[in-house]
Amino acid sequence: MDRSNPTLLLTSLFILTFPLFKGRFPTSALAQLLPIVNTNCTQVFIVHVQCPKGSTGLLTNEELNEWYFSYLPNTTLDSGEPRMIHTYAYVISGFAARLTAEEATALESMDGFVFAYPEKNQPLHTTYTPDFLGLNKFNGLWEHSSQGEGVIVAVLDTGIIPNHPSFANTLNLLEPPLKWRGRCDLPAGSGTCNNKLVGAQHFIVPRSSNTPIDTKGHGTHVAGIAVGSPVYNANVSDLARGTASGMAPSAHLAVYKVCRGKECPDSFSLKGIEKAIMDGVDIIQISNGAPREFLSSGNIKGSFRALEKGILTICSAGNKGPTPSLLSNDAPWILTVGAASNGRRNTAVLKLGNGMVFNGESSYQPDPSDIVDVPLIYPGVNPTQENLSCQNGSMAGFNVTGKLVLCGRGYTDPEEKSKVVKEAGGAGIILLNQVWDGDTLWSYSFVIPGIHVTHKDALKIIGYFTPETNPTASITFKGTEFGIRPYPSVAAFSSRGPSLYTGAILKPDVIAPGVDILSAWPFDAEDGSAKSDAFNFKSGTSMAAPHVSGIAALLKKVHPDWSPAMIKSAIMTTSYTGDRDKNRITDDASNNRAPANAFAIGAGHVNPSAAEHPGLVYDTRLEDYVPYLCGLKGMNTFKVIIITNGAGTCSNKKMAAEELNYPSIMVSLGSGTNNKTIRRTVTNVGKANSIYNVTIINPKGVTVDVNPRKLQFASVGEEKSFTVEISLTGSPPTRGEDVWEGRLIWVSGMYRVTSPIVITE
Repeated sequence: MDRSNPTLLLTSLFILTFPLFKGRFPTSALAQLLPIVNTNCTQVFIVHVQCPKGSTGLLTNEELNEWYFSYLPNTTLDSGEPRMIHTYAYVISGFAARLTAEEATALESMDGFVFAYPEKNQPLHTTYTPDFLGLNKFNGLWEHSSQGEGVIVAVLDTGIIPNHPSFANTLNLLEPPLKWRGRCDLPAGSGTCNNKLVGAQHFIVPRSSNTPIDTKGHGTHVAGIAVGSPVYNANVSDLARGTASGMAPSAHLAVYKVCRGKECPDSFSLKGIEKAIMDGVDIIQISNGAPREFLSSGNIKGSFRALEKGILTICSAGNKGPTPSLLSNDAPWILTVGAASNGRRNTAVLKLGNGMVFNGESSYQPDPSDIVDVPLIYPGVNPTQENLSCQNGSMAGFNVTGKLVLCGRGYTDPEEKSKVVKEAGGAGIILLNQVWDGDTLWSYSFVIPGIHVTHKDALKIIGYFTPETNPTASITFKGTEFGIRPYPSVAAFSSRGPSLYTGAILKPDVIAPGVDILSAWPFDAEDGSAKSDAFNFKSGTSMAAPHVSGIAALLKKVHPDWSPAMIKSAIMTTSYTGDRDKNRITDDASNNRAPANAFAIGAGHVNPSAAEHPGLVYDTRLEDYVPYLCGLKGMNTFKVIIITNGAGTCSNKKMAAEELNYPSIMVSLGSGTNNKTIRRTVTNVGKANSIYNVTIINPKGVTVDVNPRKLQFASVGEEKSFTVEISLTGSPPTRGEDVWEGRLIWVSGMYRVTSPIVITE
């Protein structure tokens, strides 16, 4: 027995005594508990088991966990959510896992089973997304990574509020690694850096009149999502009350202010990236950008230099959806993130005078509501842009006093619309989604009672409004609700592919929570959106990207020898495309809950627990990006030298974009090209002596052949290559039709390494 390992010692001592118990609780004990649960849905069960037959009792933690996992039907649900919640070695011999009642009953026939019962009273997190993503401090990626301890995440944004509780060193973090060379430029009286917030600098010109202090809120919000320290009893206007935490709460934070207001000039961004590289950060988080060529993007050029130093850059895809091809930050060496919903809603309910009822959202929730049988008014009956969207001056000529005003979304912030209505004497506001907003709802901080409704519901409400019939409505408020289906879904605003500049590279790479995200906010924001409770709800791909940055920090801690491309591959190939009801993730912009295509979700929704153990990864070396760039339309040596800062030239170095060793596959067929064969190489980061078999889901209109169909690895770190031949079976795809997509999956036991296959014209 290894007495130098106290955890192992406790485990072994307990299990030595456990085999002495030879009995088993009667079947009726479990059966009596099962009627209280929904037999068709999964929930958490606590399962007691004995150690395996024939064991000496001297089990290592790894052997013990393998025994516990052997009781599960599989390691993840169809949605990609991990089944295992906790494993125990001291308090009980057993585990907590997500099971259906039928699956729990089936455990009774397995050797070693003792007892199982459904868990009660699960605690929630307020940001909700750590829990939603399967992160908890007792098991899984948070436990194995020490919540990102020792990893330095750089956030390039609007700055920071240093004295915010989300950036206090409440976890008693040690000093940053010796490689850290940054500095703290916070002005006197604003707060200080600590072992959590290790650096704060700004690159706004003129420098003399600026500081790293965040006066807008965006940077503070983003930093809180990525690496914020736990803050208990966090809330927004008493909604979503609980514990707010970043994805990597023990990681160090380095802030680089590169944005002034809503503008982030390339020169500022480039300088911020340069300084972050020099300071020794591990991950760079950027939530700004615009559709542009590689040559003129500071983020794309700067991130390439970061890659040379082994630093992964994670960026937001942009909020230009659902219009296609308006992507930002879409270089293949960047991890580009789109936005998804997360199933939490701050519910407001609208009831019209004719009895029709609609569910919507609002973070202004008076109790009790005074919007009861209030008259409706719609300035849009005089359909100017100002009247339709309730801009300043739009209330003139309308008697809105004491009435509920219908306002279209767009042109001005919803909070500003509510101020216009309030100043005109209105009692409340109904915010109506435009067709391009679809079903995506935000929890807006109206200044009067209000509700935000979907486009489908907006059409019904406007259809009900007829001045001659004296239309009325009531609004009631239900607070925070969870599990609002379908979820996750792609936010309507999330930018979509195909990229206009990357060639055959599928973007975005993944989606992550980006709707109504609760995170830190300035106490005194310049735009008047200050929150006395220091938190706010915000939506955007700006909120989605830092979720992935925090996850990347966790993976960097667990796998310090992985390259940026390996971390990126692990995140992509373990993502999922099914929602919580096991249907394809839907697209809010469709207005009819249509399935989201690959240009909306990329490889799928991020799944951090699965990303820790991806099995195989697609590693892309720095030198591979030069021939890729040289092969892009309109590219030449001069441009490549500028983009890569002289990393290579185009002398006899060109490759088609689909030949890049990328975790997703996209090819163009037609115009005389009926088939293509591409090559991919994977690295084994799972188990030695493993065999992977391929499963292919053919896209519409093509057949896919993989050679070889079996990959056998003798050791960890071994590389294997394979070819993918894609052939048309009929007419090629045409512009505007449904996306042709399938999947290539390498399977070995618990590992499923999945790549989307997308066919374009």
